[in-house]
Amino acid sequence: MNIIVSTITPCFRMKPYLKLFLDELPKQTMFEQMEVVLDHNDPDQEEIAWVKAFQEKYPNRIKHIITSPVVPIGTSMNTCIKEASGKYVTIWNVDDLRTPNSLELQVKAIEEKGGDISFGDYEIVRRFVSAGTLRGSLVQHSHIPPSEFTRSMIFGPFVMFKKELCKKAGMFDEQLVSGADFDLCVRLAFNGKAVMADGLLGFYLNEGKGASTRPGSKQKLDRTIIELRYGIFDKIDYEIVADASTHHIHHVVIDGVYHLIEEFVPKYREVIKERLSQWKKVGIKKFIFQKVFMIEKLKAKVKNLIRPLYNRLRSGK
Repeated sequence: MNIIVSTITPCFRMKPYLKLFLDELPKQTMFEQMEVVLDHNDPDQEEIAWVKAFQEKYPNRIKHIITSPVVPIGTSMNTCIKEASGKYVTIWNVDDLRTPNSLELQVKAIEEKGGDISFGDYEIVRRFVSAGTLRGSLVQHSHIPPSEFTRSMIFGPFVMFKKELCKKAGMFDEQLVSGADFDLCVRLAFNGKAVMADGLLGFYLNEGKGASTRPGSKQKLDRTIIELRYGIFDKIDYEIVADASTHHIHHVVIDGVYHLIEEFVPKYREVIKERLSQWKKVGIKKFIFQKVFMIEKLKAKVKNLIRPLYNRLRSGK
């Protein structure tokens, strides 16, 4: 069997979305040339039964890995990459939906435009129904310069890339909770050519329950670690730097092994040196502004706390 595309599909507590996810898979125009690598963390028996029924109806379309106990998201995603049979791998989370020709559009973009990575437009939706009825907020990429590919999470939730690119760029950093995809996409961009696919790729669900959107999310912390790691100094939230510095900024953790980031980013020291030089020209002003702004916020907060006490003292109550 000729598997061209394998999905990176970690799954934990996705039961409300799993049935529709399975129902949508056969609609892919590349269904006969794709496999879903589903790393299923601590599933219940009903979830297992759903997947088994799908496998019986559509043999060899799902590579079902049952993982227990639960592992970190980065570990689960790395398992999917290692088990992938396809030339290309792509993120496809159970709580997201793809348009029927999504995989075909991305493969076509890579092969016809000479790329290593493909990405494209998608919509952010607030509810999970079916691809045919969804309407959301469109995220477009055509106006974004390639220089941003190593500075921002441009590639989005449906990024596809050549599996062999991981030999140079590495895999997901297992110490990151909500920013592992952002981090890997930056390294992919340093090592390969990214091209944009034509058309809409899918629908990204944002119910405020995901690793990067739910209350208490570590999204800001992970983002700051990544910005420090790759010298994205002009975007750093300096209030979070102290917490971020307690993590292994200069190491990527894969299979429990700590790899220096220099292994995965060509001329890493030169990159940081150049970005530091650019930041010094304009970033100091931002840093000073943030500090002044923080001081003013603190002064206002103190005034608000003291004012009721001062008013009571004046009134003699």
